[in-house]
Amino acid sequence: MSDVATTPPKPRAIEEPATRRRMVRPAWAGLVVLLLLLAIAVVPRVRSRIALQRAADAAAHALPVVGVSRPHPAPASALTLPGTTLPFQQATLYARVDGYLDQRLVDIGDRVTAGQLLAVISAPEVDQQLAQAEADLVRAKADLAFARTSLERYVAADREGAVAKEDLDQRRNAVQTAEAVVQSGIATVRRLSELQRFEKVTAPFTGVITQRNVDVGALITAGSSTSTTSLFAIAQDDVLRVYVNVPQPYVGDIQVGKPATVHTRSLPGRSFDATVARSADALDLSTRTMLTEVDIPNAERLLKPGMYVQVSLDAQRLGTRWRVPASAVIFDAKGTQLAIVGADHKLELRPVVLGRDFGAEVEVASGIDGSETLVNNPSAALADGMTVEPVEAAK
Repeated sequence: MSDVATTPPKPRAIEEPATRRRMVRPAWAGLVVLLLLLAIAVVPRVRSRIALQRAADAAAHALPVVGVSRPHPAPASALTLPGTTLPFQQATLYARVDGYLDQRLVDIGDRVTAGQLLAVISAPEVDQQLAQAEADLVRAKADLAFARTSLERYVAADREGAVAKEDLDQRRNAVQTAEAVVQSGIATVRRLSELQRFEKVTAPFTGVITQRNVDVGALITAGSSTSTTSLFAIAQDDVLRVYVNVPQPYVGDIQVGKPATVHTRSLPGRSFDATVARSADALDLSTRTMLTEVDIPNAERLLKPGMYVQVSLDAQRLGTRWRVPASAVIFDAKGTQLAIVGADHKLELRPVVLGRDFGAEVEVASGIDGSETLVNNPSAALADGMTVEPVEAAK
């Protein structure tokens, strides 16, 4: 036997499990990584889907959320309306006699007093007619005197029976005729005297001459037709009046005798005290406004007729009015409404009457008492009787 020792072969049963373990480990590691990736990708989606489903369920059963606010009292601010200043009274002067302008004593801008002579018209035809009428009147009076004398003689003769009754009646008729002629002559003289008086054109009231349409020597035609040229125009400007058209919602607030204030851009920083003098007390059917006149003392003549002004009226408010957001007002076929949230969160669509418009806010004249909770921006989905969740906006 040989003494050399031989190495025994490795057992195969021991090598195979180790190799298998080395092969299985990467597979398990890959499987774990795959599971982790799946968990990272799937779990958030599942959670999101569950959250969305919960949110959808909550939204389906949640009450509509509406922003709300409360009305506040409208201040008693003045009602400001546009207007135009006009003379307290004005007149256009026309000639009453035909002739030529002999004298013109005033021009535009001149201030005149009542009865002041403005112009003289030369009307020789009127003068001659008056002279003839006066002569005719003298003759008529002479004829009347003769007729009366003759009547007295016939009456005296009639006492003795010396005249016929018919002759006496004729004398009496002659006296009556002569008296009528005298009365006619007196009327003619008065008429022509009045016409002659119109040869002198005078101012009907104190004011300023605003128009002068004739010069000396111009042919003057009597009358006031469209084809006739006027002589002068005069306006009283120590007191002006303004016509303002008050809209229908405010006609009940206007009272005659109440003070007013007038402003104009032509005189910045100045205000003029005025008074509501008169009103038409009826509305114009075409504009639904009431004509109101405001009188302005203008002793300094700072305001001129024809100026555009703003008139602030002291409106005497009837009852309390409230201001609400303009976005809260609903305009539909049912009229003007406000969406009001009650104590039980029930929605009520209540009709109201609006007043003044302040832009972002409007005035409510009637329909609410100020204790209501209003929906600021009601949507078309809101209906009467619906339950809502009010959320008051932060101030």
